Amino acid sequence: MMVFMWCRNFLRAKKKLFLKLVLLTSGVFAFTIILWAGSEKSSTGVNNGIIQGHLNQNPEKKLYNKQKHRKMELLELGTQRLVHLDLKGAPPRLSYIKELLPRLKEWGATGLLIEWEDTFPYDGEHLRVVGSFGPDSPGLYSKEEVTEILGLAEEHRLEVIPLVQTFGHLEFVLKHDKFRGLREVENFPGSICPTNIESLTLVQAMLEQVIKMHPSAKTLHIGADEVWHLGVCSMCQAKLASLGESAKERLFLDHVTKVLRWLKEKYPHLQLLMWDDMLRHIDPLLLIEYELGKLVQPMVWHYRSSKTFQLSRDLWPMYMKVFDGIWVATAYKGASGPNIQLPIISMHLDCQERWLQELQIQHDRGTLPKILGIALTGWSRFDHYAVMCELLPAGIPSLALCLAQWQARLFTYEMHRNVSKNLGYSEGQLVPLNPYPPQLSKIPASGFPGWEARHGIEWFVHLQAKIRSVTEGETAVSWLSSYLAKQNFTNPAHTILLTSSIPLLLDEIAALENYLKPALAKLFPAMSVDEWFGTHLEPQREQLKQLLQLAEHQWAVGGRTRNLKILPPFQ
Repeated sequence: MMVFMWCRNFLRAKKKLFLKLVLLTSGVFAFTIILWAGSEKSSTGVNNGIIQGHLNQNPEKKLYNKQKHRKMELLELGTQRLVHLDLKGAPPRLSYIKELLPRLKEWGATGLLIEWEDTFPYDGEHLRVVGSFGPDSPGLYSKEEVTEILGLAEEHRLEVIPLVQTFGHLEFVLKHDKFRGLREVENFPGSICPTNIESLTLVQAMLEQVIKMHPSAKTLHIGADEVWHLGVCSMCQAKLASLGESAKERLFLDHVTKVLRWLKEKYPHLQLLMWDDMLRHIDPLLLIEYELGKLVQPMVWHYRSSKTFQLSRDLWPMYMKVFDGIWVATAYKGASGPNIQLPIISMHLDCQERWLQELQIQHDRGTLPKILGIALTGWSRFDHYAVMCELLPAGIPSLALCLAQWQARLFTYEMHRNVSKNLGYSEGQLVPLNPYPPQLSKIPASGFPGWEARHGIEWFVHLQAKIRSVTEGETAVSWLSSYLAKQNFTNPAHTILLTSSIPLLLDEIAALENYLKPALAKLFPAMSVDEWFGTHLEPQREQLKQLLQLAEHQWAVGGRTRNLKILPPFQ
């Protein structure tokens, strides 16, 4: 009995050490135990204050609505539900678009907000370099392909609204030497100088080509969000001095209204849209002075969950004074972090629920402008230079659920179940609303375009967590730190465990690559596939190889005194 109690107490106090000693003597199950030992500290790869409230919880119960509030039935949300396609990261092949568009219509989309960026076939001596004919292009799209995409959208009764950035987010243009002189700040390629007359000429030339390729377009979006650098260059500084009160706001409005008035004069049939964030802190009297309400409809975007939802109460009565109608914009992917691979669907659904509540509150107060529609944004990169975030197929389940929720104005278990079934999830299986900590489904959903790629990315996220449990686990951090390894002062009894676990991880990386690379190649151009693997899988592989080499080297050292200079060869 005393022996039993001693063993029990020893196991409780020395559990991890005991397990490792057992592994050392048996040489079996090393990989499994290392993963177990490191799982308490393993990182999901998500570290963003905005989304922490949606991690490591079961969000379904909190998100399900038992019934719709009666007042919500009276809330007018407009007739348009646009799906945003951000093509500056992993633009889908034409064959994938053909599969996807009828499903978007089925799920409730009424149109597409297409942000072509550098995938549009800009032509001519000056603009050819910035589009799909340029040196940085992934090879998409040709003029014929653009025409075919627009034809497919028309076939499925999806209105296409092109989005052309005209102020900020112009990295894809200003990165080229021939347009460098139009930057507001020499070293920052994001924003164009609004005072340089050539800036307006450039923007007009881009707009002309895009509008010409969209002969059926009724609406155009001019972007104009996140103009990070404004009034900085010497020309703008001189102009600011002459503008008097609210000089920066006037500088912004001068450029925007020049673009809008030119469009209204040349293309009077077009309804014009713009992002609203740069307008939120401008005096409404100044907006009225510039007659902005006669020129454009703002698209009010906000992607945060209920805990951090922070649109000002003053925004609504202000916009009501200026504009006859507004749009709203949520997100189905690309808003959780610049390096996230799977959307945190619970966050996006929670955001939309908070949006519905906000609109209802403002409606009841009599301060809500007419709502014309919604755009569900799906960002591919946080900017032109950032890594790709969630790929389009990874975001499809989120998109289908967000569309269903917005149409019904609530989210229920029945809706979750029905959408999951439509996407091909097996009976009793639901779309996971929170992919972290990652759980790899044994039977992947196979009922939507790109499901193979989605499954491969789920596999990658699951594998990434296992890799981190080794590279950031107790053995690597505590017994094979860079400081101790430089001094060849390590204990092989611990580091030997890595020599059995890492090869298994390297084998799994190779298996994932063999599965996912052809799945992605069917959907995206080679340049995008290479970028994804070079960004995500290759660094993991190299890190593991280096750690394995180090562990093998320390095994050869064999546990000596510090700073041993002569090392035996590894046997």
